[in-house]
Amino acid sequence: MSSALRCFQPGERIAIREVRAGRVWTSRPVTVVHDSADQFVSYLEPGTIIDYPVGVEHGRRTFAMWLSGEWELAGREFLAPGMLRIAPSGQPFEVFAPWSAERGVLSWYVNFQEPLTRTPSGFETMDETLDLEVTADLSSWRRKDEDELELAVEMGVYSDADAQRIRAACLAVESGLRSGAVPWDLSWRDWRPPEPGSNPPAT
Repeated sequence: MSSALRCFQPGERIAIREVRAGRVWTSRPVTVVHDSADQFVSYLEPGTIIDYPVGVEHGRRTFAMWLSGEWELAGREFLAPGMLRIAPSGQPFEVFAPWSAERGVLSWYVNFQEPLTRTPSGFETMDETLDLEVTADLSSWRRKDEDELELAVEMGVYSDADAQRIRAACLAVESGLRSGAVPWDLSWRDWRPPEPGSNPPAT
């Protein structure tokens, strides 16, 4: 790894940006929790201001923006609870784990997206529409936004091959859950964010 593309240290603030056709779609400042060859883990704190498209809505409006390349960004506050983000290296998904001091990890939200690409200031990726909502105890799960994936194919955002690839990634995660071979590091369910002003825990 070149010096420009270094591993980030726990406690560093970096940005995870979604980029579509060379334009930033969202930018989320996060705190680094862990960065290794196996996984990148970060924490999105409540109250963080993220850059988010103005007037965006799920479905047709989002896809029209993606196709036209026309949108503007504005600051939006990320509300509680905080979110731990777990990205197994090279995988076409990131796991979002909403976290509360009272209950710990509330659920696992598998966000299918382009694998994270490291940059000097953080990472870049792009959402790929389909999601999988998994209960905290891994006992059940359900797909989210399958209808939007179909709409995206109809509108020309994705090809049929793209949609097949995205669904195959989801099937692989579901198969892992079914067999007990969960494809992300479950030890993070015991993680706790550091107290404000304290040193980050070693990872």
